Amino acid sequence: MQKDRFLQGILLFILVLVIGALGSFFLFQRNQDYLPETSPENVARNYVLALQKKEFEKAYTYLQETENTPTFPKFQESLINQRPSLSDTGVRIVDISRSGDQAFLEIILIHGGGEPFGRTWREEDTGLLVRDNQEWKISHFPHPYWGWNWESPPRPKPVE
Repeated sequence: MQKDRFLQGILLFILVLVIGALGSFFLFQRNQDYLPETSPENVARNYVLALQKKEFEKAYTYLQETENTPTFPKFQESLINQRPSLSDTGVRIVDISRSGDQAFLEIILIHGGGEPFGRTWREEDTGLLVRDNQEWKISHFPHPYWGWNWESPPRPKPVE
């Protein structure tokens, strides 16, 4: 009889923990919204968010239009092929420096191992945005958010 009460107490405690964890998850889960496109940081964030939401048309609008810009079908195909890498990679903008109509982003990419106990690693890279007709557009962004086969002009270093 006493063992049954003890077992019931343990099961009740586990049930309370599970309900609490699920409640916290749903309570604190927030829907990510796009930010105003008034700064290079917001444009870069919106670009990554659009790719995570698979809104390729919206993501494509953030690219600078040059002779090297991929066509939309090429853009979409390239990023669809990189979906596993995109879903396992986080982006953190560490610093930004502006020089005229250019903004250089220092970015840390956090790559996941793709497995529950897989190894993760960090990689430092840069992004380049340019102001085009009073709008910030992405000229270059690190892989996997930028296709390997996309031609882009050489990336200049930020002015210190």
